[in-house]
Order: sequence, then C-alpha cells, then structure tokens
Amino acid sequence: MPNRPKFTVHDLHAMRAASAKGHQEWDNPKLSNFKTKVKKFGLLKTHKRCCYCGRNLHGEFPMVIDIEHILPKSSFLKHMFTMKNLSVACKRCNMNIKKNKTDFLSVQISSGTKKVFKSKYYKFIHPNLDNYDAHLELHMEQKGRKVLLKYSIVNHSEKGSYTYNYFKLRQLELDTFDKFQGGSGRQEISNSNYQAEFNQLTA
Repeated sequence: MPNRPKFTVHDLHAMRAASAKGHQEWDNPKLSNFKTKVKKFGLLKTHKRCCYCGRNLHGEFPMVIDIEHILPKSSFLKHMFTMKNLSVACKRCNMNIKKNKTDFLSVQISSGTKKVFKSKYYKFIHPNLDNYDAHLELHMEQKGRKVLLKYSIVNHSEKGSYTYNYFKLRQLELDTFDKFQGGSGRQEISNSNYQAEFNQLTA
C-alpha cells in the first residue's frame, strides 16, 4: 500500500477555499498541486490501471487519466477531497459511463449521511473499500500492439458481476477481440435502448 500523499499548507488552503465555493471549483488551477499528488497516489494504488475496468494506464498522458469521485462531487461536496472517495479512472468509465450517477448505491445516501464509506453500500467494486481481484479478474493477451481483454467473475461475486455489467466490460472484450483479429473494433452504442437490443442479439 503506497503512503498517502502529504499536502502542504497551500494545498489545504486551496481545498478549503474550493469547498466553500462549490464543486465547480474543482477546475481551479490552485488545486493543480493537490491533483498531481492524488493522481500519482491513485496510479500507485491501482498499479497504473483504471479503478473500474482495470485497463492499463501505464504511459498514458496525465490529461487522459481522470481523478474519479466515486460519490459525485456535485452531490457530495463534503467528500470532494476525501481520499476514500478518490481514485483514478479512464475517461470511458468516468465520463462516458458513470458520470454523476449514483444508481450504483445499494442504499439511499444523502450528502449528510454519516459513515458513507462502507463496502456494503456500493453494488460495484469500490476502488478503496474492496479488493478488485477478489471479485473480478482481468486477463490480457498481447500480440505486438494488439491487446485482447477477457474478464472473469470470481466465485460468482455479485459485485464482480455488477461491475462487469455496469461498466459494459463485455463491449471492451468484443472490441479488443475484433482488433486482435485484425478488424477495426466496434463502435459503442450511446443509445441505451439500442444497446440493450444489441446485447440480446450478441448474448
């Protein structure tokens, strides 16, 4: 387990000022030093992988790696800087799939709820509360620059299964399979109704 980052007085001041103004202040340049430390810590903790899909982030340009708020900062301002609520994710999982949703919670949690960081409250594998490999395993095969991904759910884990479905990991498997075979990959479907029909056809 890597050591938690140490924040300077300037970091703490910027964090307090941002919290006082609201979640939009997350983009304030004064938080850049804080973000650099959190991103470095997150990458060490996840072994340079996305905290949700597990894909390799090694060598990625820092701007394409997101600091992920498990509980969205727009709804849980008090945890905008809570380390248990922060990890690193790829833009597909963070921006295209999870966004600001809270439908992954197994209980109703409000901004004032105490002790929100309990594994049982989260249907998916929580990046900081759960052992990812105890629920879901990612198998990779590489041929040149082509990478083939395959996920397996460990011991019929409910969290593993939920994570697999929530983050549409089957689509990643299909996409990498096509590319591995020399194809161009598959375009993910943004319309949820069409995606459901597609999943039935390819099940």
